[in-house]
Amino acid sequence: MSADTPVMRQYRKIKKNYPDSILMFRLGDFYEMLFDDAKVASKVLGLALTSRDKNSKDPVPLCGVPYHSVESYITKLLESGTKVAICDQVENPKLAKGIVARRVTRVLTPGAVLDTEKLDSKTSNYIAGIWKGKSGWGLAYADISTGEFKTTELEGMRDLRRELAHIEPKEVLLSESLAADRELTGYLASSWDPLLTTVEDWVWELDSAREILKDHFGTVSLEPFGIDKKNDAVRASAAVIHYLEETQMDDMPKFAELTSYDSGDYLSIDEFTKSNLELLKTLRLGAKTGTLLWVLDRTQTAMGGRLLKQWINYPLRDVEKIRKRHEAVGELLASPGALAALRRALSEICDMERLIGRISTSYARPSDLAALRDSSFFIAALKDICSEFDSSLLEVIRDEMDELADIRETLQGALVDSPPNSLRDGGVIREGFSEELDGLRSIKSDGKRWISELETGEREKTGITSLKVGYNRVFGYYVEVTKSNLHLVPESYIRKQTLVNAERYITPELKEFEEKILRAEERIADLEKELFEGLRAGVAAEAGRVRHTAALIGALDVLTCLADVADAYDYVRPEVNSTGVIDLKESRHPVVERIDLGERFVPNDVRLDMDENQLLIITGPNMAGKSTLMRQVALIVIMAQMGGFIPARSGRIGVVDKIFTRVGASDDLTRGQSTFMVEMVETAFILRHATKRSLVIFDEIGRGTSTFDGMSLAWAVAEHIYKLGTKTLFATHYHELAELAVSKKRVQNYNIYVKEAGDGIVFLRKLLPGATSHSYGIEVARLAGVPYGVIKSARGVLAKLEKAQSNLAASITGGQPRLFSDREKPAGEEKANPKHPVIKELEGIDLESMTPIDALNLLAELKKSLDEEDG
Repeated sequence: MSADTPVMRQYRKIKKNYPDSILMFRLGDFYEMLFDDAKVASKVLGLALTSRDKNSKDPVPLCGVPYHSVESYITKLLESGTKVAICDQVENPKLAKGIVARRVTRVLTPGAVLDTEKLDSKTSNYIAGIWKGKSGWGLAYADISTGEFKTTELEGMRDLRRELAHIEPKEVLLSESLAADRELTGYLASSWDPLLTTVEDWVWELDSAREILKDHFGTVSLEPFGIDKKNDAVRASAAVIHYLEETQMDDMPKFAELTSYDSGDYLSIDEFTKSNLELLKTLRLGAKTGTLLWVLDRTQTAMGGRLLKQWINYPLRDVEKIRKRHEAVGELLASPGALAALRRALSEICDMERLIGRISTSYARPSDLAALRDSSFFIAALKDICSEFDSSLLEVIRDEMDELADIRETLQGALVDSPPNSLRDGGVIREGFSEELDGLRSIKSDGKRWISELETGEREKTGITSLKVGYNRVFGYYVEVTKSNLHLVPESYIRKQTLVNAERYITPELKEFEEKILRAEERIADLEKELFEGLRAGVAAEAGRVRHTAALIGALDVLTCLADVADAYDYVRPEVNSTGVIDLKESRHPVVERIDLGERFVPNDVRLDMDENQLLIITGPNMAGKSTLMRQVALIVIMAQMGGFIPARSGRIGVVDKIFTRVGASDDLTRGQSTFMVEMVETAFILRHATKRSLVIFDEIGRGTSTFDGMSLAWAVAEHIYKLGTKTLFATHYHELAELAVSKKRVQNYNIYVKEAGDGIVFLRKLLPGATSHSYGIEVARLAGVPYGVIKSARGVLAKLEKAQSNLAASITGGQPRLFSDREKPAGEEKANPKHPVIKELEGIDLESMTPIDALNLLAELKKSLDEEDG
């Protein structure tokens, strides 16, 4: 391993082609990493960094891992966001003339992993290609481990971000020009930080892209995939295929299908809404516990677990498709015995999607084929149980599900019951499957009897009663004689090894036997490998059948899961239609009711429609439950449109096209946006994209700026959303917004009821008609543990401010009118009725920089000037 040897020259030549990958270079029984690769790998893997040629001026940094346990090390490197190029010996070292031939046989990347041990079984592992067209975006993504491959076209950056937030690819492919787009790369880096990989520009050229796809699928056009006219989708899809073929090389499993979809077919849930509603991950910890997925996921299979996430991310908008899912869940729920039997059978089925993906490569293991064989036994039971139902969806699953009987029978006859993980361990092929293999195994098994007979014969022939025949891996077979009996050793014995107390010999007869046994063992290993490869290739040829059945099993698993959840948590089937009405009776928050908060969950009725209840202004203190109530409405809509039952006594859901939420406050420092700017950007997007069929949740609009600015913005936003006709839940501490209901027919005031008890308050969690005029912020602060002295002081300041405000209003107007009454004045009124000097002075006040004491002093001065004026 000195700096200039044939091996090092070979290494440098290979490494030059993989500059962005850790090169694992096979040397004997180890994969070695050198130079900078060794420095990086040693830190990630926790290995000691050594070097060869330590006495030279420039020693070569080095670290290595055993080849037979390399997978665990590869996993750690991939998890760190690093590519790994595997450089194998591609010829037998014993037969090599000179240096052993080596080449890279695969490049492993975070987005292209076939080994299920490296992956979360219920999470898809996507690699995505993104293309920026003249009028929109092309997006394609694939999971090479399951064979899933999808593409779509999107209008704007926000739409792209929504889709990426749903799929969260581990690796993103970009053209050389798009890799310089700081807005896109900045967003990706600040979100889940996928590995960004640049693909050469020629791959993205339309003509090249079309040829890449047609070559992969073996078609003369792209019309069967529905993308013939979708040029941006074609470019993105081709980049994914090209990159996977380049990295997986000979082991690239063929995709059977490319699915083109329109995001308009699904309920649109943008990235902020997905995060705010905590569909898959909690906001604070990014954990599953405490999410909608946590409540719903009772799936029994990995396929079902992955599909459930897709159903949550992509609820349907087609009423008939939704009803078919509800019908299936309802039938399953009504047959508890059949439901339990289905779930028991499903629990026995392995991850068939990922199994067939790995079986389609040379890295398949004997245990993979055995797992597929064993899983197939339970498909017939699933079909039989499904025959009890009338649901059209369950009938389709039953009729299209393939029992894979031919594959099962072949594997059952060929494989032992419990084959090892590796072919190296032998004992994979069942006795009776191959006459030649059975004959070779007989030679090996008969050898033990032959050795015993030889040992007995030699003892009798030589008179050495302690003589024994043995074997070790280094010296092979031998006859061992103690030194006290060496004078009895025949001349035909050939000395092989000297020990402290004995000598070991070989005889011509034993030598002949050894060669026969070794040839048999070598042939057994080769023949088992040949037979296994034939089995693997035969099953891989049926990958399409296996994948289709696996997808149906996943769908059945999700439907049974939703039925099981509905039974466990007392959910009901919602009535889904196109009326635009959302009417929930005794609705509950699916997540909050499952968490022990020390109090009973209080159900609430909620109605949204286009006649009288389009915009609900909801007031009440913090902690009363405004946010919980609004979120539960959104979650119930998602649950209904994904095909599930809902936590309520009854519910009618007029299908929603989009759900928007503007909740909470957060900076987006990567884009140079403050908390309030983020709030306004999200609000602007909602106001520009919401429709009459949308559902909007606004929680405390305008709180990030001064009181007057914020109140004005909240009022204007409410008026605009009212004009749009969008069904909206609008929680606010600006109680003045309750005045909207006076002049707007479709606005209703509601409050979360709070009962005053002595000096404190009791949260009753009940939504009641009418507005409240108190925020109880100081009482909430008291409950939060703010020191009593601070609470007492705050109450005193509040009383003075309220009194001063009342006195000022009375002095200016002779009474206290509604805040927004007479908002639009006739032309010329300003000149006819000039502003009072006190009003002018108030308009010039910078409230943000004033302390409560400053405010009180100012109010006193204004009051004094008014008194002097009256006098």
